[in-house]
Amino acid sequence: MKRLIKYIILFVFVCVGNVTWAEEGERESSLFPDSSYVLRGPKADFLEKYRKDAAFDYTTNIEDSPSIWDWIKRWILERLFRIKVSEGSMQTMDIILKIVLGLFALGIVYLLVRNRDKFLFRRRETDFFPEDSVEYTGEQEADSFVRLLAKAEQENDYVLAIRVSYSALLQMLDKKEVIRWDVSKTNQHYIYEIKNEMWSRHFEEISRIFDCVCYGEFPVDETAYRNIKRYFTEFRKEVEG
Repeated sequence: MKRLIKYIILFVFVCVGNVTWAEEGERESSLFPDSSYVLRGPKADFLEKYRKDAAFDYTTNIEDSPSIWDWIKRWILERLFRIKVSEGSMQTMDIILKIVLGLFALGIVYLLVRNRDKFLFRRRETDFFPEDSVEYTGEQEADSFVRLLAKAEQENDYVLAIRVSYSALLQMLDKKEVIRWDVSKTNQHYIYEIKNEMWSRHFEEISRIFDCVCYGEFPVDETAYRNIKRYFTEFRKEVEG
């Protein structure tokens, strides 16, 4: 029985050894191919050929497409002036366009400032009309200030009554061409603009009262208002003759 076990163990070792030797033989045969196998490689100028081909050059910076500003300058040069586009002409057109746009912007600002009372600060209510404005805008007639003054006096709003009275004087002086009303002018401008020295002096006194009451918050009661109103009435009589 022991002899039989020995034979069996020996048989197993022989089988395992044959399998191992077969695997090593196959591994060696794969490492050492037969003589029919040829190792191929790229030609010497293979890489150089593709380096010189622009289609494979990924390091070149691609030019950005022209901006809208450059397109406008180019269009003006080529279509309007029939001038050949060059670096110098583009720079010159750039300066010209910036100057034109700057002047255009200044013109818009000037119009807005000059006409701000007409469309910038006008009330949106549907029942508002230009003649309802307390400040003189160059449009109102004398009747509108008479109506506003009567309403202010009826409500005992004496500060508003003085504002209306001063605007009415500006309207009267403007219509009689004693002054030339402009939204950008100050009261001091009108004082210097009045040629008659006595009228100019009296208007200066009225302007001082107007500034004290409307901007200096000078208190005005009924008695003070009646005294102030006399200055406006007498000045109007002087000018209207």
